[in-house]
Amino acid sequence: MTIAAFCGSFDPITKGHLDIIERASRMFEEVYVFISINSGKTSSFSLEQRMNWIKQSCQHLSNVHCRIQNGLSVEACKSVNATVLIRGLRNTLDFEYEKNIAAMNTLLDPCIETINLFTKDEYANCSSSNVKELLKYHQDISRLVPECVLKEIEK
Repeated sequence: MTIAAFCGSFDPITKGHLDIIERASRMFEEVYVFISINSGKTSSFSLEQRMNWIKQSCQHLSNVHCRIQNGLSVEACKSVNATVLIRGLRNTLDFEYEKNIAAMNTLLDPCIETINLFTKDEYANCSSSNVKELLKYHQDISRLVPECVLKEIEK
């Protein structure tokens, strides 16, 4: 059985994230979505809120599980016996960043393979940072986030 992990801040989860999770769920027997604490970013939404959104967004995927990540992605993978680390690529900037991270993860544990999934064109500009910027200026985010996120934010 091949187990995969998808680590990210998901602050908030976007339709781009959800697309990657859904595609990974068809490729692997189990997928663990880990909500990481990014030391370089300030979170806008609590860990509990983000976990709730991921669980709601993925309730139709019986092989997808959500956890809080403490520490490095490699350690998160080891905690669930994942041998594959899923990453999403939107553009060439993501490629350079992810290439560097994959090399570091291989140094830490060569048994964990990084697999990059390209986003669909419709999600090429779909990032949590973009969602938060649009929210700041009271813009429509309905095309970028799952329904559960939209409903909660509109409250």
